[in-house]
Amino acid sequence: MQETKKRVSRNVIIVAFVALASGFGQDLITPILPGFLLALGLNKANIGLIDGLLQGTTSIFRFISGLLSDRLRNRKALVFFGYALSAISRPLLALTGSFASIAFLRIVDGAGKGTKDAPRDALIADSSEGVSGRAFGFHRLVDTAGSVLGPLLASAILLLFTPALSTYRFIFAMAIAPGAVALALIYFGIKEPATREREKITTTKPLPWQFWLFAIAASIVMLTKVNDSLFLVRASDLGIASSYLPAIFAGFTLLYAALSYPIGILSDRFGKLPMIATGWLVLSLVELGFSANPNIETVLVLFAFYGLYFALTEGSGRALIADLVSPESRGSAYAIFHTFIGLAVIFGGYGLGRLWDAASPTVAFKLSAFGAIVGSLMIFWLVLKNKRQHAIG
Repeated sequence: MQETKKRVSRNVIIVAFVALASGFGQDLITPILPGFLLALGLNKANIGLIDGLLQGTTSIFRFISGLLSDRLRNRKALVFFGYALSAISRPLLALTGSFASIAFLRIVDGAGKGTKDAPRDALIADSSEGVSGRAFGFHRLVDTAGSVLGPLLASAILLLFTPALSTYRFIFAMAIAPGAVALALIYFGIKEPATREREKITTTKPLPWQFWLFAIAASIVMLTKVNDSLFLVRASDLGIASSYLPAIFAGFTLLYAALSYPIGILSDRFGKLPMIATGWLVLSLVELGFSANPNIETVLVLFAFYGLYFALTEGSGRALIADLVSPESRGSAYAIFHTFIGLAVIFGGYGLGRLWDAASPTVAFKLSAFGAIVGSLMIFWLVLKNKRQHAIG
């Protein structure tokens, strides 16, 4: 019986493979989009802004869908609708050629991501009582597999046909297939957890102060974090050929996937907070490394540590929220958290891009490293405070 309780549930498995399919389509696009935007003549600020618009729209819809998922008690419908918006918008990038059209489609994609993220996380938490770290780690492992396969295919196509606007558009169009698979899995495979069938809850408990401190610390880190698009632009500036950028993206996400599940298990045993604080310290080292002018070999090592950062923080952060708040408040808590993060990313992405254009990438990356260190220190303080409280208790 004890072993059975530790198993990942059917719902979590289906949700994970939905994420794999959708992630495959998403990450056919993500690592090549900066090259596409550079080929169109956009500067660093506009590249950062497009990434920020995606995240900003995501934040708004995460807030709305998280609240709705707690009140309507129907995670599945919101998850399906969100994935549908993304599945439609991504292949339509093949028809774009202007900043406005690309921005619009990324906003639609962001609306889809935001609509599904909070209820999806709450659905996973509802389906994995007592083993949230394991469940979120498993989800991240399978999800990230799509983020490995997608970029590898994109890299192979770029190597075969050479980077050009027509090649980028062909890859964008391919995203239609994995989006359709994700929608089919949701419709036929996911079931609302039994807990969702209880009488509608009309009251919620206040969110604890630890949740708010974590949300503020994470916002500081994300406000100052260089986004993925600008990481890839920096790698290109340092000598990585455009055709190989998707393969590098696949490499660090492969490490991310391989480490997510074991780190999830460790987080259940030793705590989520130490994992998160350590992950942000790793991020600060990566950003300091990119602030210099590293050679190609060092760039590859830095991307490997970038994957370690994601493995330490992504699943642990989402699982931590599930541990901190009551079940009836999870959707709202994820909504608030994702909103804080999304707003930080939209301002940070554009601001750091402007700083890059106006000053230098060195200045932008050093500021990013400082923000990650500040966030990490806040979490280590929370760890020490919790230990003192337990010692007194």
